[in-house]
Amino acid sequence: MPAIFTQEEREALRRTMLDAGWHCLLERGYRATRVEDVAREAGIAPGTFYGFFKSKSEFVAEMVAENRRVLMDELYDMISQAKRRGRTPERGELDAWMRAAWHSDRAIFRCVDDADFRKIRRALPGDVSMGPELAGGMLASVADAVRAAGGEPDAELAASLQRVCALTLLARDEFAPAALERTVDALIDATLDALYGRSGRCDERVDGDE
Repeated sequence: MPAIFTQEEREALRRTMLDAGWHCLLERGYRATRVEDVAREAGIAPGTFYGFFKSKSEFVAEMVAENRRVLMDELYDMISQAKRRGRTPERGELDAWMRAAWHSDRAIFRCVDDADFRKIRRALPGDVSMGPELAGGMLASVADAVRAAGGEPDAELAASLQRVCALTLLARDEFAPAALERTVDALIDATLDALYGRSGRCDERVDGDE
């Protein structure tokens, strides 16, 4: 008979499984990670796992979607706070957010290869992208704010650079570790240049609640 959990217990179990999933992905990689590994790491029975997710690919897709929700909440909070102060998000604020996102152990591109990436992407809901891409509406909000303040962000270039960052991480085995991280940082710098300009300044203020 399936175990019966309260809503609070289900949410706690879901989060425990997601945390266990990231641990397994980083340690074993996507292909070598089995449902049994995740269940063992989470301290649950495999049958309990299937009470939440139909398959490994659906589970990993939820890991990606959950991580994206966290990133979006952080970004929109940054934008909202800046708007209340009558300004755009500062380049340094977005810089810190982007580096934390791309250098995180929970950046899915660091855990899978191109073939695995394509399989996981097929399992994602249509409105969820695989990373902090401008096309997914995340950095588009920053571009809109910069534009409203009189700046001229190159949104198309910024989106392309973010995709190149993802592709670079998918091909990480072709790089020495230090060179990989320098390349990611250079792509982040170029993305910020595309959004803010090389000076990183956007002096005009936008209307916002005081």
